[in-house]
Parts: sequence; structure tokens; C-alpha cells
Amino acid sequence: MKGITFGRALPSDAPVIYGFCKETVDKYEDISSFDYEKAMDWVKRKIEKTISEYTRIYKDGELCGYFCFRPDGEKYELDDFYISEDKRGQGIGTYVLEKCLSDVDKTVYLYVFKKNTVALNMYIKHGFKPVKDLGTRYIMEKENGAALNE
Repeated sequence: MKGITFGRALPSDAPVIYGFCKETVDKYEDISSFDYEKAMDWVKRKIEKTISEYTRIYKDGELCGYFCFRPDGEKYELDDFYISEDKRGQGIGTYVLEKCLSDVDKTVYLYVFKKNTVALNMYIKHGFKPVKDLGTRYIMEKENGAALNE
């Protein structure tokens, strides 16, 4: 997709990424079913600790989202994948997902809220399948590239 570029996230991006995460949890999670403050504190610390693994997404030079794509043993995890609300529906998320998938030849997994039907449908369209039901979320996987031929 024309106009999409990437850059490394900076420590100053951690509060913004946390804000995206909090917004998503507040929208799709049943927050009465767990210790919300404790969980969000863990999320905040995780983002701050691993901020160097996050990538900024730009559309025509304007910062419009973030993601973290990292190896996890024999697989890769796509984590904290967010596109700014005003930039959604323009194909940016699809482009980023396809780029991540083209960059590795291992199984890719992610977590997605069941109620986030837009994201869920995008992942299904790209060959992800639920492998574990976590109540309000799925862990989804896609066997990718050479992993299909092993």
C-alpha cells in the first residue's frame, strides 16, 4: 500500500500504546470478571519493558498505529496491533498484517476479542484459525510459509 512506512517506537510511545490497549479492553472485555487494575498495571509494565520491540505505523507521514511482532519460541506473536480510529477502514491493518506474514515462514499467533468482529474477520480472511477459546478472546494461529511444508 502506497504511503505506509514504519519506524521504531520510542519510550514516549508507551502511554499512547497503553491508551490503545485500555480502550480495546474497555470496549470488548467483561471487566467485572477479573482484577482490572492489576491486569492493566501488568499491561502498562509489559509495554514499558518491551517498548523497543514495538513498531510505529505511518500513513503518508502521519503516525496512525502500532504493533509488536516478535519471535516466541518456534512461532511469532503479533501483539498490541492498533490503528487509530480515524484511519481504520483504509486497508492499513490489512497491509501491516500481510507484511508481517510475508516477513516470516513460521506459525504466527495472536489474541483477539471475540466481540471485535472487524479484527476477527480480517484474521479469518487471512487464514487464521481459533486454536484456544479464552472466554472473551481467542488465541488464533496461522501456519505460515515454509511451516506449511514441514
